[in-house]
Amino acid sequence: MLLSIFAGKKVGLLGAGMENLALLPFLKEAGSEITVCDKADQETLSKRINDSSISLRSGENYLDNLGDFDTVFRIPGMPVREVQAKIAKLDKKPETSSAIDLFMEVCPCPIIGVTGTKGKGTTSTLIAAALKQVNKHVFVGANIARPVFEFIDELTKDSIVILELSSFQLEDIKHSPHIAVILPVTEDHLQPLSEISPNYHLNLGEYVSAKAQLTAFQGPTDLLVYALDSPTTKEIADNSNARRIGVGRNPKADLTVSIDGKISENGHQLMDLAKTGLRGEHVFLDAALAVAIGREFGVTEEQMEEAFSHYETLPHRLQTIGKFNDVTYIDDSYATAPDAAMAAIKAFNGPVIWIGGGSKKGASFDDLARIIKESHIKLVILLGEEADRLKQTLGDHGFDRPIIKVSQLVSAVEEARRRAVKGDTVLLSPACASKDMFKNAAERGEIFTKAVLEGKDGGISV
Repeated sequence: MLLSIFAGKKVGLLGAGMENLALLPFLKEAGSEITVCDKADQETLSKRINDSSISLRSGENYLDNLGDFDTVFRIPGMPVREVQAKIAKLDKKPETSSAIDLFMEVCPCPIIGVTGTKGKGTTSTLIAAALKQVNKHVFVGANIARPVFEFIDELTKDSIVILELSSFQLEDIKHSPHIAVILPVTEDHLQPLSEISPNYHLNLGEYVSAKAQLTAFQGPTDLLVYALDSPTTKEIADNSNARRIGVGRNPKADLTVSIDGKISENGHQLMDLAKTGLRGEHVFLDAALAVAIGREFGVTEEQMEEAFSHYETLPHRLQTIGKFNDVTYIDDSYATAPDAAMAAIKAFNGPVIWIGGGSKKGASFDDLARIIKESHIKLVILLGEEADRLKQTLGDHGFDRPIIKVSQLVSAVEEARRRAVKGDTVLLSPACASKDMFKNAAERGEIFTKAVLEGKDGGISV
């Protein structure tokens, strides 16, 4: 693919992240004069780029002199406000864009964009599973799987692309996908995760506005499928110009999904998701949103049941590691916000040992504490920066069962194993980010899994 519009243009790639690096070859092919601007030192950046035809700007002043460029492309980890502040002072201002926004402009096939606070990855992959029943050229990318410009040359007009999109990818886009899917939107990303990932939203309103960008540029011929029960998501939908399909437990929903997984339309039951092996009220909502999309593409209920029956849970998302000595171990490390942990906790009816805590994201734990008090949790094991605040909030809401603080995740697993009895579930669903002790949430889940498997007594009983 040749991006001829950028021929002879001076282009600045702001951040040497995966999205920009996947875009770089196409800009080079188009004949752009490219500069990669990154906070890393010159030696580190040179090793990463390793192309003498690409100019580099590194170090603390890497965002200076952006007026030298015709267009700049920002990576999601870079705060928009930081770029805007630099550009505002310039007489000659470059166009601002991102790999995601450019992809939505030039992609040759329909795009389904998926966002929300939690459940984006599960919903995206459930949609893909459903659509693959009728179209083998389905691609999933963006915030999960592959950067979009890594597979754009594989697309034809008959392909379908599903993009799992974060608020940081959406906050400054100027295009919307043909089909938007918005899950519940709740408090998240109100503090920087780390020095490596410094982007965050100044307040909840800014975060919600970023999510709303997914449908902001849709027209009447486009489609928005949304979680009707979420007041914030409903408000976004009410302001959309797209055709709308509301999904949720509300009887007024276009597609209703019950707490036990039954999907109905106008009182007529279409599917029973529990029979496919899916579990959890939040997963049932994810699947119901996928059903709404599948029906738009002519996928039958029988085909979707078949797809969901063979669906493999994404790693670190309510993933069953195994059942050892009649104790089940669940890795839900990607539950990095209280709402995600609440949904996981509500998915279990028997006694649970909950492992929570981690680094700060600025979220309140009050609703989580109320859910935990009402749940089947028999023991709480906490670790990380937020352990003390979680313990305090649980106490403030009257939680009177044992709470243990540990310094390492391996110690949490050891304590859980020592105290668990037949029929218990040990659930890692932290409600917090992972940057205090781990590279990311995936590494946290991998260490949890390793600790469970290395310390098990006997074999897997189921």
